[in-house]
Amino acid sequence: MPRMIAKAANYLTIHLDSLLSIAIRIGGVGLGFLITLFIGRAMGPEALGEYGVITQTGMFLSLVCAGGLDLSVIRSFSEARAKKVLPRTKSFGKLVLVSSLLLLLVSAVVWALEGLIREKLLEGSTTPYAIVFLIAIAVSRSFTRLTSGFLRSQALYVFSNVVEVLIIPIIVVSLILLSVTYTLFAVLLSTALAGLVAAGVGLTTSLVKTSRSVDALDVPMSPLFKRAVPLWGVAVSKNLSDWYSLAVVAALLSLYDAGIFRVAMQVASALPVITIGIFSVFASKFGVAHSKGDFAAIARLARSATVLSCLLVLPVGLFTIIFTDPILTIVGPEFNQGAPILQILLAGQILYVCTGPSGLVLAMTGNERINLLFTIVSLVVLLIALPLAAQNFGLLGLVLVMSTILIVRNIASLVAVRKLTGVNILTGRYHPMQTSEIT
Repeated sequence: MPRMIAKAANYLTIHLDSLLSIAIRIGGVGLGFLITLFIGRAMGPEALGEYGVITQTGMFLSLVCAGGLDLSVIRSFSEARAKKVLPRTKSFGKLVLVSSLLLLLVSAVVWALEGLIREKLLEGSTTPYAIVFLIAIAVSRSFTRLTSGFLRSQALYVFSNVVEVLIIPIIVVSLILLSVTYTLFAVLLSTALAGLVAAGVGLTTSLVKTSRSVDALDVPMSPLFKRAVPLWGVAVSKNLSDWYSLAVVAALLSLYDAGIFRVAMQVASALPVITIGIFSVFASKFGVAHSKGDFAAIARLARSATVLSCLLVLPVGLFTIIFTDPILTIVGPEFNQGAPILQILLAGQILYVCTGPSGLVLAMTGNERINLLFTIVSLVVLLIALPLAAQNFGLLGLVLVMSTILIVRNIASLVAVRKLTGVNILTGRYHPMQTSEIT
């Protein structure tokens, strides 16, 4: 028994950063659900649908500006940690400057399309400054994503997750509990302002981890951005499905249905948060191992990430599937009609998590283009199939298509990792004689 306890304690110590990151992300999801609970109970599905469309669109636009850069930043700036020096402040400044220019361009396009967005996605909503809030959310999320990646590259795993997922909902929920925020306009305003606070914290902390000294590492921007292009395609394509599915529901069905769908998606999103929390730590470790050419270490890390994901996701996922009705009823009695939708989403997410960190390993071993290819193919299928499914089979058909595409894509990545790198994620073994491409 003492030996087992010591072994378990050692296991927890090894994976402490991953477990803390998971806890923070689950906390963020939980706080986000409290916001959903408040809007759903106080204002109903339509208001929740509008809030979901605005915030989800803002988050998607943040990926358009910073998607792919976060992983590329981890890989490039991790070299400084491997050499036991700090990255140069000027290098980080260039990164922020390029991101700011992209945000300015995207914000101008969104502002020009304000009327179309209100008409097609928000059913002609009269909420004041809705588009301004959308743009503010896009800006803040871009910088929290970018700085979170940088902080991970410098081994600040836990704090990077605090910046990315915890600060915003803590502020919003606090304002709700203090009765400062009690209308949809107030919730959107507090969300936008909290995002700007989180972005400020991320930028300030990142600057502290840079240096102007001659010993600091000058990170070349050209390879960083070149590598980020295929990663950007993967990030945007993967997250486009979340935004696009909600937009399809809002445009082809109604904001009421969008509210139901938003709740189901939010509950189901608790499962991949486990994976994101684990991978936020393992991504940097993959980057360091790859910089040393140690594919055997990558294989061991990948298996550890997979096993840890399965151990954490299965109990939670199965429990939630069984109790979907009471969970949704907490938000409001009208929301429990989404129980079958939530169960399908949960089943898909469980299978997705259990197939391991295949896409991440491809991204961190120089196979970004293969990752991008799988994502683009699945995205094309999704773009065509979702509207057809929604029109002919409603929400149920839409979520079936979403889950199926997600699972098939991850299985394809799993096979590709084995063929291209010799890494077997499930066994944790590396087979160099069968490697067809080593980068």
